[in-house]
Amino acid sequence: MKKLLGSMLIFSVVLAGCSSDEDELRDFYNAFQETVEVEKEIGDVTAGFDELEAEKAELQESLETASREELSEISADLVENTDQRVAQLDEEVAIMAESRNSMEASEQYISEISNESNQEQAQSLVDAMEERYSAHGEMIGSYKTVLGSERNIFEYLGEEDISQDEVDERLNNLNEEYQQVQEDAQTFSNQTENVNEIKKEIESRIEG
Repeated sequence: MKKLLGSMLIFSVVLAGCSSDEDELRDFYNAFQETVEVEKEIGDVTAGFDELEAEKAELQESLETASREELSEISADLVENTDQRVAQLDEEVAIMAESRNSMEASEQYISEISNESNQEQAQSLVDAMEERYSAHGEMIGSYKTVLGSERNIFEYLGEEDISQDEVDERLNNLNEEYQQVQEDAQTFSNQTENVNEIKKEIESRIEG
């Protein structure tokens, strides 16, 4: 889960130096770095999500030896656990929205960059971040689909009449949905790496 929900570990550097064309790029970059500060909050969300995942695993293990009455209770606990995990995803979405607001606020500095090459570099970072936000949205959407399917399975386990065939079919569908989550998570990871590379290039220009 940490791979799915982990915030981008982009190092934060506030740079200062001699007066030059790079000062304008530096102003943009320092403003952009607020996105990094905002996304640090995702660490707490990830920790909370991981705790809920561990709780889910324990509940699922207890299903193996549960009586009919216990099965109903465990089912209810699993449904509640799933709702809590959805809430954690919503928290992450809110943090990413705040990050995007910070990024958009930094865009005002791009038009003030007189050096064309530096301006293009700043714009490329913003464009890369837009792609990253989009990839994050896709990943969260896929994961919510998975959680919705999990919730349906857990609710089904609490019903009076259930069949193993029905459970198996739902689990097979769930596994396919997990595949999509993994693909979207990889795309998000790739976009984060792209952002980090552009950031390093900008830092090199400013420090140079």
